Amino acid sequence: MAYTATVIPVMIASPGDVAEERQVIREMIHEWNDINSARSKVMLTPIGWETHTSPELGVRPQKLINQRLLVDCDLLIGVFWTRLGLSLIHISEPTRLRCIS
Repeated sequence: MAYTATVIPVMIASPGDVAEERQVIREMIHEWNDINSARSKVMLTPIGWETHTSPELGVRPQKLINQRLLVDCDLLIGVFWTRLGLSLIHISEPTRLRCIS
């Protein structure tokens, strides 16, 4: 049966060395939705840089992520292992930037 729910975008912020962990988080979010969304009327939507962006000429990847994804997310899950993020010209830690933005 159809129902109305509040959709909460959840940004999964992480560098490229934790792809498997990002997938586990997505699966956990989908499982939470399966169990809780109809009763709670809340639906979590996993958002990630590798699934919700595409490259553009003349735009730095981190800027694109910030402008198109991060700005609309209400929750953030940060995942780190051996890297905090790639170095950029003026920002040495882009994943850290997402966490403090």
